[in-house]
Amino acid sequence: MKEIAELQAMLGRGIINRRDFMKQLAAWGVAGSLASQFLGRVVYAQEPKRGGHFVVGGSGGSSVDSFDPTTFASFIPSFTAKVWGNRLINPSPEGTIEPSLAKEWASNDDFSVWTLMLRDDVEFHNGKSFSAADVVYSLKRHYGPETTSGAAGNLSDIVDVVAKGDHEIEISLKKGNIDFMYSLSDYHLIMQPEGSTDDGIGTGPFVVESVEHGVRYTFTRNDNYFNAPMPYYDSVEILTINDTTARMAALQTGQVHAIERVDPKTVDFLKQSKNVQIVNTASGAHYTFPMDMSVNPFDKPDLVMALKLAVPRQQMVDQILSGYGTLGNDEPINSAFPLFENKLEQRPLDLEQAKFLYGKSGHSGPIILRTSDVAFPGAVEAAVLFQESAAKAGITLEIKREPGDGYWSDVWNVQPFYASYWAARTTQDQIFSVAYRSDADWNESRFKSTEFDDLMFQARVEKDTAVRAGIYTKMQGLVRDQAGVIIPMFNDYVDAIASSVQGYIKNPSDSLGGHRIAENTWFA
Repeated sequence: MKEIAELQAMLGRGIINRRDFMKQLAAWGVAGSLASQFLGRVVYAQEPKRGGHFVVGGSGGSSVDSFDPTTFASFIPSFTAKVWGNRLINPSPEGTIEPSLAKEWASNDDFSVWTLMLRDDVEFHNGKSFSAADVVYSLKRHYGPETTSGAAGNLSDIVDVVAKGDHEIEISLKKGNIDFMYSLSDYHLIMQPEGSTDDGIGTGPFVVESVEHGVRYTFTRNDNYFNAPMPYYDSVEILTINDTTARMAALQTGQVHAIERVDPKTVDFLKQSKNVQIVNTASGAHYTFPMDMSVNPFDKPDLVMALKLAVPRQQMVDQILSGYGTLGNDEPINSAFPLFENKLEQRPLDLEQAKFLYGKSGHSGPIILRTSDVAFPGAVEAAVLFQESAAKAGITLEIKREPGDGYWSDVWNVQPFYASYWAARTTQDQIFSVAYRSDADWNESRFKSTEFDDLMFQARVEKDTAVRAGIYTKMQGLVRDQAGVIIPMFNDYVDAIASSVQGYIKNPSDSLGGHRIAENTWFA
């Protein structure tokens, strides 16, 4: 059976684990001794070997990008940071968290004080030993009234971070948070030496060699990397290729070895190449159309709801995702999250009600919707589908196609209505804190709800998982019905990598193995 052979190849290369292998066989009706036979015939990838120059092609790069972790808002700077830097905590392939620069942690009884023990064998690229003082400095760049970091929402309840010796820190919170350690896996929280801002000096697997923001980055192997024997490549190069077709062509011609954000409509075509393997990872990542409810006309609840009811969700899933994702319901939580209850009724396409509410809002004239190829694969097409559907309800959407360079600095979280995307988070609290809490800097729709905020604080100290799940469902309902965010679909991460790349590990936290493909893969 061809499908089983492909599944065996994926297990052998580390793209899936044994549990997923057996689970998929069971879904196909293959179980027991027969399944064990197929497992026993798996040919595993060769042992890792060193050498080679690994090249990645990615989107979302801009000339205004920086190595300053507080500024990260798109793939290129975020991915690049995992090449030169590390976090205290990493999202794990199993959807939880695992140690990185912090090797263990514990909290007090009410989860308001957390103690972290740090590794004592780590050096920054400039030769400085990694210490608690660097962690205190790095974290303080991401919280407090002066920060503009995208991680501020996750860290906003920190009272203080103090060193308790050279390799121990204590973090005090205003209120307890049972999931706080997950917050430290935020992709912005790269540890830097005390006093560093945007120089790219980190503890990561590779050392910065050259930088041309928005164009090209090169790195050489860090031979003092604490996570030896990784990395395996001699050098890494990252190219900004914002155009989807150009990224695909670069992979096919061997210019790059891996690309992210493959357009699902092109997957079947890419699969025809013997030198390319497609890896899709289900996750909580999602595409959005946020509306700034603090400005006209989105300060009119009837108009906001009219637009939500005019979205052709199923058509978007079918045409944009081509099976690599699921239907969205204007809530940022799906089955990829723990404690998801799936109790909220699916919002339908209701053009008649949309037309009624739009008329009731009193607004007239076109509504500008900004989009770009870098917003998400198929974002321009999705905007057109939305425009055509809304027109049937008497709503005129004027699509403005924006250039990729500068989209994440000049359009996202700046303009009142645009296409956007959110990378996966590991817990409900993470996405709620950074994108929907009333005072969150990345609250795209300026959604403000005291009830929502209070529920979030309740959930953080609730030890009964069933009760917490119920609280999260209430919060999802508030977002679904009151926030100015349209979430039409959840997307799989669809990556394409050269067949010569071995050791790939899927990670639901982000594309290209949670952005760690350069660290843990090697060439056959």
